[in-house]
Amino acid sequence: MSLNLMDVEFSTSTDERPDWSVVTEEVDGIALRAARRAADQYAGTLEFEDAYQESLILLATRPSKARAAYQAGPGALYRWLSQRLRDEHLTEAKHRSKAKSWEVNQAQLEAQGY
Repeated sequence: MSLNLMDVEFSTSTDERPDWSVVTEEVDGIALRAARRAADQYAGTLEFEDAYQESLILLATRPSKARAAYQAGPGALYRWLSQRLRDEHLTEAKHRSKAKSWEVNQAQLEAQGY
């Protein structure tokens, strides 16, 4: 059976009560992998430890969505976590990637005669 993630609703609602019981040993491993990927993708914006902590908080504060994703398979939970981390850090990473370092900016100004 093929799973189409577009057919599964993953809300970002936080109306639920936090439930840390969703964080089992296997789920923790998935959170570690998602955090490592997010930290690699957004190296200038996000550190691994912060990404891991955010992953655990996402799992605990959205337990029904996390469980639904996990029941669809470990890959679905990994994707759900990766998407949530991306959503939180993509904008900041885009802005940082457009920013010039002081040295580069200074060299460009000097080249223009300033």
